[in-house]
Amino acid sequence: MPRPDENPLARIVEKLGECARIPDKAIEAILQMPYVDKQLHPGSFLVREGAFANKCGVLASGLLVYQKTSRNGDRQILSIKMPGDMLGLESLYLDTPDYNIQALTRSKTVIVQSDLLKSISDEFVVVRHAISRIMLTEASILRELILNIGRRDARARLAHFLCEFAVRTGGTDKINNRSFELTLTQEQLGDALGLTAVHINRTLQLLTRDGLIARDGKNIRFVDWNRLQSIADFSTRYLHSREVRLDV
Repeated sequence: MPRPDENPLARIVEKLGECARIPDKAIEAILQMPYVDKQLHPGSFLVREGAFANKCGVLASGLLVYQKTSRNGDRQILSIKMPGDMLGLESLYLDTPDYNIQALTRSKTVIVQSDLLKSISDEFVVVRHAISRIMLTEASILRELILNIGRRDARARLAHFLCEFAVRTGGTDKINNRSFELTLTQEQLGDALGLTAVHINRTLQLLTRDGLIARDGKNIRFVDWNRLQSIADFSTRYLHSREVRLDV
């Protein structure tokens, strides 16, 4: 068996370890699971809505989204998965997904059989608690998205997205350094926020003109983080992270 620091499944251990102290025997069981490295090109699917689901895993690199598509082909992005995030945990309990998992960028995933991870969670209650915390946090982020789309105007909506994206991809480092790379296209931002690409472009220009952000290609720099956070009504409470703090 590879050393833990060489085993791609160590990413699962690390993610679970953010939520609970995982015992050595459980870590050993996780690291011994058979796995597959799966590469995804932009636009390709890891999971299809309605298809039988018996696999889960972790995102090693790139960006994936959970999304649904309306009858007329309009896409709604429900959540963005970033490196280190777990994928398809619903398949531990549900056979048929009601969503798609699609790659936004070139991505690499580590995939395992759902029943194997569930067996470990059944044996080790602390693993089950960690998985539950991850899923509950995902639900919390989705609730915030519903509020964002349903009750905030375009300016606050996009400002909130930029705050969350920066925090989730780098925590306070992104804010202290005042810049980050926004890899999503304006069309993808629109699919996440219920706006057209044209509206996203205009709103980015507005945030820039108001002295809140500066843009250089895909690079976003926070000019006035505190005011942007206030406009967005942004708090990290819904992220339920023990690591993220905004004492800046």
